[in-house]
Amino acid sequence: MKTYKLTINGDRYDARVVEYSGTHARININGADYVIQIEDDSLIHVPKLPEQEKAVPMAPSFSSGFDGGSGELRAPIPGVIVSIPVKEGDRVKKGQTIIIIEAMKMQSEIAAPVDGSISKIMVKERAPVQEGDLLMQFTGDESKPKPEAKALPKKSSASAPEPVQSDGMILAPIPGTVIDIKVKPGDLVDKDSVVLILEAMKMESEIHSSLVGRVRKIHVSKGASVSEGDPLVELEV
Repeated sequence: MKTYKLTINGDRYDARVVEYSGTHARININGADYVIQIEDDSLIHVPKLPEQEKAVPMAPSFSSGFDGGSGELRAPIPGVIVSIPVKEGDRVKKGQTIIIIEAMKMQSEIAAPVDGSISKIMVKERAPVQEGDLLMQFTGDESKPKPEAKALPKKSSASAPEPVQSDGMILAPIPGTVIDIKVKPGDLVDKDSVVLILEAMKMESEIHSSLVGRVRKIHVSKGASVSEGDPLVELEV
């Protein structure tokens, strides 16, 4: 039978005559069958379908919120899942109906945003959903993996000028900020051992010991600002 596109009070319906006689007709409206009685003076028994309900109008189609990188399909409106005419693994075409949501007594068709396949379905029929809820995981032909986050460039490192040594005291060769301390009191350090790291002009400078000895005292703390010539680490040589 022919399908008719009807608009009643602004609501859209798809209607198809399934059966017709002189007394009644059975019409399918938006997927549900309804018996229409034809008034006649010699009315005979008209069959009834159980639990007839008012036809639900069909709302305009929607494209779900689609992330081409992750392939996630999300609900564009809040509502209740009426039907899911696809299953996991199905290949679908762009524009094909993959989910029908009912909201405000209207059914809205959710269309596939791209050609591809359904890898996972996260919802079930009659389940309520909110706008933005994840509906399906979609492997689309047009989907592209999200670009990997680029690593932030590391701060440049440089060796500071040879630190000033005075009676076992290691002094700051340049002004800067202490960003790390590599030793603690009691540690034994060798010549050229790194005792701390200074940051100056966005450059990290390793401060080395030019003596062999045991750390007696550390005169700075991490995060402290120092000037050229300030005491950093005292050694017992």
